[in-house]
Amino acid sequence: MAILVFEHSDRSGIQRLGTTLRNYGHRLNIIRIQRGDALPPDLDDVDGIVVCGGPQSANDDSLDWLKTEMEFIRTAHEYEMPVIGLCLGSQIVARALGGTVDRNPDGPEIGWGELSLTPTGREDPLYTGLPWKSIVAHWHQDCVAELPDGARLLASSPKSKNQVWAMGLRTYGIQYHPEIDRDGFDAFAADEPDAVREAGLTLEKLREETEKHYPAFERLTDRLFESIALYLMPVDRRYKGLVKDLHH
Repeated sequence: MAILVFEHSDRSGIQRLGTTLRNYGHRLNIIRIQRGDALPPDLDDVDGIVVCGGPQSANDDSLDWLKTEMEFIRTAHEYEMPVIGLCLGSQIVARALGGTVDRNPDGPEIGWGELSLTPTGREDPLYTGLPWKSIVAHWHQDCVAELPDGARLLASSPKSKNQVWAMGLRTYGIQYHPEIDRDGFDAFAADEPDAVREAGLTLEKLREETEKHYPAFERLTDRLFESIALYLMPVDRRYKGLVKDLHH
């Protein structure tokens, strides 16, 4: 069994979250559905799903693969399987479950910016023990405009109200980029130089702010990833039946 990972681009994969999940005993099955990779026929060999970022639009209904991906995510959510979406992934998961996606009303949210946990977020198992306010890495022009019915808002930022949300027992959406590494903004900026200018930034300024904020960001996101591995996607679920048999 494995964590099924939807990766939508070379620049924005599972990255550091994948390292933590592997360290905690998970196998990753990375799917590039937009390049023709086949989905598993069912959920029998899937432990959970991670939906990564990418340059595509979650509103592009001309993409047949996107419709297929959303249907797969919707089924996994209905079966209460762990699902987590990152940036574009959060938007795809939100649309799959009945939410809406739109342009960020105040323009692109790019670079380092504040994240504030809501009272609900402060109590959530993934964010318990993390600071109520922290500086995180943003890179998006679209956002989750309306959460699916029944979703819980966990965190907001000045430009995006629905930064982190959860629905049901095991489905999460994260708009910012917790998985990004120290050189991540360089890769994003190489593909989207116009977005950097539109946000009123330069690559030099991004690098300067990365030197300032990345150490604390890395430490806090590593704790988030450990919570995902321990609470959202615990590897011992895979061996539940075997462990029970051994006790007999």
